[in-house]
Amino acid sequence: MENFEYIVTHCLGGSKTSLHWLYNTSSWTDPEKEVPRTFYFHNYTFWFTGTGFRNTEKLIMHIGIPDEVLDHAPEKSYPEKVASENFILHIMYPRITELLEEIVNDKKDVREKANFSIQTPDTCMDRKSGCVYDHEKRYFEVRINLSAPLKNAVSLNTKKFCRAVLGLLRCFYETTSNLDKEELAFWKKTCMNQRDMRRFMQEKGLCAFVADGSILPRQNGTEEPMKDALPFESPETLRVSIQTSSGDVITGMGIKKGITVITGGGYSGKTTILDAIEQGIYDHIPGDGREYVLADPTTLKTNAEDGRPVENVDLSPFFRWLKSDSPLKNFSTLHASGSVSQASNIVEAVCGNVKLLLIDEDKSATNFMMRDETMRKIVPDEPIIPFTDRICELKNRCDTSVILVIGGSGEYLAYSDTVILMKDFKPFDISDSVRKFGVKRKSEQEEADWMNSRRIVPKTTSQPFLYFRSVVTENEKKIILDDYSADVTCLTALTTGDRMNTAMKVMEKLLTDKEGDDDELLNKLAVYTDQVLGNSEHATGFNVSGSTQLFYAQIRPIDAWCCLNRSRGVHMKRGLI
Repeated sequence: MENFEYIVTHCLGGSKTSLHWLYNTSSWTDPEKEVPRTFYFHNYTFWFTGTGFRNTEKLIMHIGIPDEVLDHAPEKSYPEKVASENFILHIMYPRITELLEEIVNDKKDVREKANFSIQTPDTCMDRKSGCVYDHEKRYFEVRINLSAPLKNAVSLNTKKFCRAVLGLLRCFYETTSNLDKEELAFWKKTCMNQRDMRRFMQEKGLCAFVADGSILPRQNGTEEPMKDALPFESPETLRVSIQTSSGDVITGMGIKKGITVITGGGYSGKTTILDAIEQGIYDHIPGDGREYVLADPTTLKTNAEDGRPVENVDLSPFFRWLKSDSPLKNFSTLHASGSVSQASNIVEAVCGNVKLLLIDEDKSATNFMMRDETMRKIVPDEPIIPFTDRICELKNRCDTSVILVIGGSGEYLAYSDTVILMKDFKPFDISDSVRKFGVKRKSEQEEADWMNSRRIVPKTTSQPFLYFRSVVTENEKKIILDDYSADVTCLTALTTGDRMNTAMKVMEKLLTDKEGDDDELLNKLAVYTDQVLGNSEHATGFNVSGSTQLFYAQIRPIDAWCCLNRSRGVHMKRGLI
């Protein structure tokens, strides 16, 4: 700490550019050699990195928390590591917020006071760039965005800067040194249980699981569980028991692969359970209420998206013809209708190897979802092939399961393997009784040619390499890379801006790859997603080029796939398969 104060003191009265001495890694004796400039506070390590020469007061402060503080070691399991990383963010976020309120002087200009923040934790227990474990150095590295206080927007206010840094160090030291070890152990066990349960689901052919006692409704549009909500109770005929390696036995409703219909009256909990299943792609923290609500890792919700762009998609599975200059098997448009957009979503999902589709009737195109017998007679030359005519083909030929929320049409009951009736947020298995109604299947088409190849067309340029001048996200709704833009409003799996940042980085890597068409798009995205996330058992952080104060969170390759498919300006083609 003395060394840090010595360097900062020598910046007294100097320009803000003198802050580079905090993170300058050039050796005095050998300028070509880089050595880390690290400082110490008790047994904690801290260091700084810059974010650019234009705003040198904007720093990133890194604090290394020894792993023994959290009873961790390199040989511990991956779920334990992830649980510890998320636990640190959750206990530190409110403390850092309180500290900021204590030291901020509202009467000062924003640049005259220190400002800092850590990554905002959410209810998901997954990898985040704000806290990562370093196996070699055996500490948990927490990243803090820190803006140094200035005088007259030019020179560093060394006193306030030292006070802010010392306050942060004391806050981390005192909080982590006195953390609740029993609560941390419970977080680790919860994460390991979720991994055990996912393996069980894969072995037993389950595409989704909702544990007994889960709290599914959210509080007023937030991610907090609703107070006084009715705990979930599974129907006896669908109840499954899962034994975990920790010795816990978790019971709940197991949904088998196939076609599942969830029905019920208004405000009965149909959409609530579908939304919970969608979020089951993520592990969740204790207290969320959805800790043991799990779904196939490729799960994707697909509804109508009126106005989305469509690029080179084979719509022949759902259309006989279209009044368009674009051929049906290579259809493109900048502004798709509801039925075209939903058909494109499903075709792209199948091509992207999605194994569970979630569809809500209320958010779908009515003329795409079904057409009753009367309308088939009145309009015999209808160009749209309704989803009812393809749903069994999806299950049997494409190995894609479907969970539908249906409230107004009973036609899907004829195609279902399981029917769940929701009454006042309580599920009932009515599969057997529905079959007694004698609901008949209307018709099924001949097998379709499903699009199974998708590659990006690289941008033609004479430059030796490609780069973007502007790479930003807008209002957590849109990703913009120069002339490319993707509206991701309907991609509800991207729950936070941090996940959008990760998707943006994956897209940037792909769109600047001059050989982006040398492999299938999904394979390229899997490689680039792994690169950005630093996916390995011994990864020491997210591999994000450049210095930035953005935070990142884990996504799936299929999430980046969906973003690219909605990008205006991106061109696609098919490979030879």
